[in-house]
Amino acid sequence: MLSENSYARVTLALDIIRRIPDGPLAGFHELNSIKHQVRLCDQISIEESPALEIICEHPRMPRDQTNICWKAVDLVRKEFGIKSGARLHIEKRIPIMGGLAGGSSNAAATLNLCNRLWDLSMSDSRMMELGRRLGMDVPYYFMGGTAFDTEATGILEPIHTDISLWIILALPDFGVSTRKAYESIDYARIGKARWKTTDMRSALQSGNINILFDSTHNDFEIFILDQYPELKRIKQLFLMAGCKAAVMSGSGSTMLGIAETQDDAKRIARSLPYQTILTSSHTKTEL
Repeated sequence: MLSENSYARVTLALDIIRRIPDGPLAGFHELNSIKHQVRLCDQISIEESPALEIICEHPRMPRDQTNICWKAVDLVRKEFGIKSGARLHIEKRIPIMGGLAGGSSNAAATLNLCNRLWDLSMSDSRMMELGRRLGMDVPYYFMGGTAFDTEATGILEPIHTDISLWIILALPDFGVSTRKAYESIDYARIGKARWKTTDMRSALQSGNINILFDSTHNDFEIFILDQYPELKRIKQLFLMAGCKAAVMSGSGSTMLGIAETQDDAKRIARSLPYQTILTSSHTKTEL
């Protein structure tokens, strides 16, 4: 049996640029996002099996063709004419519907595992192309680390940085549907803080942690925090407890607080009346 860790990512900056009006990507959204991989991970294992099967103890994890890992295996089988099935074992630690792209990470890990299981010799660029068919967030995971990603328009660029962050993830007892988040967009209010994304990119490259703190932002907060006041409260509690920055990851519902030190992160996590996960940056050299 082959196994692989499937790491989560947070978004340190996210601008919604536009909804693409026509062409093959009509309906998708162009983003400016800075993604940062963290140590929190699921574990996925694969073995050959007569049929396609998913084993997972998480009660909210689908185990049929609606699961993105199922779709990843099925895509590889069709692309390469593979007749045998596969059994996937998924140990789920990344929150579901949390804005941490756990599903996209799982899909990328599954493509990697299929590549190894069936000795397909796929390059990263080939797996990125397959991953893009599964979800716009999937190609990022073949780059990992810290990256600038527009998703739908296909610009994915590594950001080389020595900055390492201590991050507290606060998990409310509800999720936010990605579809609902996109349906909530007020297009007159988006893309107003793109300069912060530019500043953050420079801060990551130069190692200026204070500018990074000041540049965290997420356009989805404009709509989601009004719909879910509890998320607004979590953000306020993070800042009151001593976090240097707090921002929603992706389309929610996970709120992340960035602490100055590991001790600060532990103290802040203990002080919050929410389920929390303490994690930190996961650099490309560790992948």
